[in-house]
Amino acid sequence: AGSCHPATGDLLLGRSKQLTASSTCGMSGPQKYCIIGYLEAEQKCFLCDSRHPYNSYTQHNSHMIENVITTFEPDRKKKWWQSENGIDHVSIRLDLETVFQFSHLILTFKTFRPAAMLVERSTDFGQTWKAFRYFAQDCAASFPNISSGPAKGVGDIICDSRYSDIEPSTEGEVVLKALDPSFEIENPYVPYIQELITLTNLRINFTKLHTLGDALLGRRHNDPLEKYYYAVYEMVVRGSCFCNGHASQCDPMQSLRGDVFHQSGMVHGRCICHHNTAGVSCERCKDFYSDAPWRPAEGARDNACKQCKCNDHSDRCHFDMAVYQANGGDSGGVCEDCQDNTMGQHCDQCKLFFYQDPLKVISDPHVCLPCDCDPEGTLHNGLCESRTDPVLGSIAGRCPCKDNVEGVRCDKCRPNYYGLSGNDPLGCQSCNCDPSGSLPFSSCDPATGECLCQQYAAGRRCEKCVLGYWGLGKSLYGCSPCDCDIGGSQNNLCSPKDGQCTCLPNIVSRQCNEPASGFFFLPLDYYIYEAEYAKPLSGSAPLGTIQFRPNSAVAVVFRQPSPGRPVTWTGPGFARVPGGAGLRFTINNIPFAMDFDVIIRYEPESWEDWLASVAIQPTGILSSQHCKNKAISQESHALALPAMKRIALLQKPVCLEPGTQYSVDVYFSQLSASDPKVKAFILIDSVMFNCKAFSTWLFKHTKAFRTLNPSFCAKQCTECFHKINKFTHPRGISGWSNTVF
Repeated sequence: AGSCHPATGDLLLGRSKQLTASSTCGMSGPQKYCIIGYLEAEQKCFLCDSRHPYNSYTQHNSHMIENVITTFEPDRKKKWWQSENGIDHVSIRLDLETVFQFSHLILTFKTFRPAAMLVERSTDFGQTWKAFRYFAQDCAASFPNISSGPAKGVGDIICDSRYSDIEPSTEGEVVLKALDPSFEIENPYVPYIQELITLTNLRINFTKLHTLGDALLGRRHNDPLEKYYYAVYEMVVRGSCFCNGHASQCDPMQSLRGDVFHQSGMVHGRCICHHNTAGVSCERCKDFYSDAPWRPAEGARDNACKQCKCNDHSDRCHFDMAVYQANGGDSGGVCEDCQDNTMGQHCDQCKLFFYQDPLKVISDPHVCLPCDCDPEGTLHNGLCESRTDPVLGSIAGRCPCKDNVEGVRCDKCRPNYYGLSGNDPLGCQSCNCDPSGSLPFSSCDPATGECLCQQYAAGRRCEKCVLGYWGLGKSLYGCSPCDCDIGGSQNNLCSPKDGQCTCLPNIVSRQCNEPASGFFFLPLDYYIYEAEYAKPLSGSAPLGTIQFRPNSAVAVVFRQPSPGRPVTWTGPGFARVPGGAGLRFTINNIPFAMDFDVIIRYEPESWEDWLASVAIQPTGILSSQHCKNKAISQESHALALPAMKRIALLQKPVCLEPGTQYSVDVYFSQLSASDPKVKAFILIDSVMFNCKAFSTWLFKHTKAFRTLNPSFCAKQCTECFHKINKFTHPRGISGWSNTVF
């Protein structure tokens, strides 16, 4: 319950082999020496023979250094240590096997005490030395750089004159105390005080002999130095095993020197440590007791080392002062090599990618469980929350998902996100589905990002209409069909933005179902042949090159549409035909054998009526069964052209068949002229052939198409469309009707 200290003793006991002297008389043979005392005695000189250890019977003249060790024998003054004659600088050295705590030194001399000497100590086994105290009869002369005192502090090094007088001539003592008793020491455990009293080596240096005159010597003495030498009866080095206040008993060191097994009462050097300390001098905490910094025991405070707190996950730790200071001196032990997937100062946390089972205590060997997070979708490559903490709001094992990721394992994209990837800081990309084309309340494919599109919408984001549809986002119903007029457009594809179809020439509007200005739609069952392109039956030049001249037989009159005036003609204009002349129309584009009504479109230049004579002449023999029974009459057919009308219909239909070219000759004459001297003209617009039975034919054949497979039906309809379109107006005007088709 506080500091404890081993008992003090004589450190020389048991260490005779560790005590040496730089000079000893008689080591190489008998050596003569003399004494100053015993002036009345006959024998004043003696022999020193230290070749063998002292023995009271056989070697009583041996004066080796080991003789100074106290034995408490009755005749102990019969033996002593003695140096060689006349040598001033002699040293005695004690080498200890470890650090000891020094109390005091006592030297009892047989001869005069030295005129000057000093005591040194080492704490590093003789590598460096520090002076304890200087002693001299004349300090200023012997040690001029050392103060002669008195000491001002317990650690001051001074020169002391009290123990260097010539008197007494024998049994004079030199006493040195490690701590000067004249100073009060409040705390003997502070480091600088402990440094003053610890040592591993002690050295006494004699530097000057006391010398006297030769008058007192007998006349027989020729060598005056024979009486000057150092001789010591006893040397006592009091001290104890140095244990920093953590032991009251010590054991021998493992590596022993000297005669430690042959001397009782020896002060051993290995502390039997308490307070969870270890080491020769209890200078450290024992293993796994490093939770607090090591300190020497001080008075009533044992400053015991504390066991590390590693929660049964480690048996090794070390002290860290920075950690100790950071937590206010509560704990400084840092556990090493934490097991069971734990980590931290006290092995009280689960390692990265593990979490603490909330149903188990931290000391349980199975307390840490591996995280089960998808590394692609978590914020830290699969790291989960390590423990449950209501204050922090953490839950053990929970995976912190990236912004666009969800799921217990963070392994799937949130709704309306796709493409889970570890390289994406947000985890998944936005589907970004177009709300106009995607299904409401739907998400995209989490792997590909493909959106679920409404009917007729397409694209990865459903951002466009499929071919044949347009207007995404322009109505509540998504994409609308192009609905291109099949006769007025090139195909059923339109612009996805505004639905504009690709119109054939001279056809306009979004669906291509309106004629351009100056044009009209020919019905499906009409073929039209422009008079401007017909061959004149009188005149010497081709019709296409005839220009408008007053005396020309046939001329072309071009008429441009004008704003506000209805267009009543087709093509570029009219053929201006004089009375008695005619036009020849060549027909070679009949698709099917059928009956046709012949229609002439015209405009008279006067109020007189006209008469047309129509003759149709085929080239070749008719082969169609339909037309064989309706052979064309080679005679002309008269057709009245009233001045009040603009269209004349031949009453009797004609049968035409494919593969045969027909020449249709039309002559024009005026029935009665108001002025025979004035030549009359008529403007002929065109000749049309009306497919009289086509509607019936188409209805009959579409019934047949219904019984066929759809692909064949589509093929036949397409072929029919192209044929009819090809054989219509040379400039591409056609009039297919959606209702008919």
